[in-house]
Amino acid sequence: MTVPRVFPSRLFLKIFISLWLTVALTIAVLTLMIRISNSENFPERANRGPVREGLTLFSDTAVRIYEHEGLDALEAFAHRAMQEAGTEVFLLDENGNSITQEKPDGNVANVIRDLEQHPQEQPPRQFPIFSGVARSGFARLVVSPSGKRYLFAARFRTPGAPPPFFTYPRILVGILIAGIVCYLIGLYLTRPLKKLQSTVKEFAEGNLDARVAPEIGKRRDELAELGNEFDHMAERIAGLISSQKRLLADISHEVRSPLARLTVALELARKHSNGRAALALDRIEQESERVNKLVGQLLALTRLESGAERVPPETVVLEDLVQQVVDDAAFEAKPRDREVRALHLEKCRVRGSFELLRSAVENVMRNGIRYTAPGTAVDVTLNWRLDTAVLTVRDHGPGIPAPDLEHIFEPFYRVSEARERASGGVGLGLSIAERTVKLHGGNIRAENMPDGLQVTIELPLAPMPAPAPQVPEKVQV
Repeated sequence: MTVPRVFPSRLFLKIFISLWLTVALTIAVLTLMIRISNSENFPERANRGPVREGLTLFSDTAVRIYEHEGLDALEAFAHRAMQEAGTEVFLLDENGNSITQEKPDGNVANVIRDLEQHPQEQPPRQFPIFSGVARSGFARLVVSPSGKRYLFAARFRTPGAPPPFFTYPRILVGILIAGIVCYLIGLYLTRPLKKLQSTVKEFAEGNLDARVAPEIGKRRDELAELGNEFDHMAERIAGLISSQKRLLADISHEVRSPLARLTVALELARKHSNGRAALALDRIEQESERVNKLVGQLLALTRLESGAERVPPETVVLEDLVQQVVDDAAFEAKPRDREVRALHLEKCRVRGSFELLRSAVENVMRNGIRYTAPGTAVDVTLNWRLDTAVLTVRDHGPGIPAPDLEHIFEPFYRVSEARERASGGVGLGLSIAERTVKLHGGNIRAENMPDGLQVTIELPLAPMPAPAPQVPEKVQV
């Protein structure tokens, strides 16, 4: 069972953080540039042609609105200027009386006299009609088409202050929104890769039907092409493996019939030889039994790998099973000057097939008997930890070279050709044990000990049955 990941993948975090930092830095740089632009001396900027023309049009517009639409429209215009740009608008008549509700401070008469004396020089500047010198202003004498004269004045936002949009709360909101968008982009880019990763893992664990296309096949990018290439590869590998399994099964079945006929012919030869070819016939019988055993193991391995074997939902008393196998293995080991000992067997219940589990434990124990040194014993222990039964089988033999440990459960794998020939093994016993254990949802591994090899089998314990409800006894009166 695949355990879902609690934390996001490293690739997702890289994409998400990179995009978010990029957008956040862009917002920060843009805000800094606007602040630097706003911090420039206002008169210097306002003396430039486009800005000067815009301010002139601004003042003419205010006068036109007042004369054609009235005071309310002028106040609305001033209110919009304040809300949108932070600019205070003032309009005074030629006598210096304020028309707008907001009244400027300072010596208005001096400003009007100055504007009358120098009508051609009306640069925006800080002027005395406002209290405080930190904010720049603009003043201009406007003559309307009707001939009336007005003094238009405006006080602008504090130099260096950001525009209304670039306030700190709005900047933070913008960064948060950018984070959400980057998060969605990261999911869009990494979700197909996570699906591909889980499918590859599922395929590696033996599910040859695992495919990517149903999840990401609708995309039209390189990730979809990668998924399609994986599916093509998986189809090819699944076909090759299926062909190999069918070939093994067919060969095994075809060999069984000649072996049966060979056994009959062997018995007939014994009767007609009158004992003159006993040694040769015994040798033929021995080799025939080895081939028959090999065919049986091949058939068992093929059934396990093809999924033909099903685990029945029965409860297996594991300590009794192990004890039976230990007794049988000890009987087989005694003529070889070896022993098999059950050091400690705890009570364990597992769900599965008694015969399949027995075969797996037998293969592991017989492997230990085959390689343990004469005069030594194969030690067997059975314990449970949390929800797992742990069976260990340890021999006292030469062990296995470290590079070969991860391969000994592969079919026909030989650590040493001479060693396997001498022991009579063909390299299928541990493969069958490994397939059986995995079929029961368990795990098997081998590790070298100081004086031998230890094989550990872990199987999930069967859930404890719920206690039956107690029915109160009826009290007879």
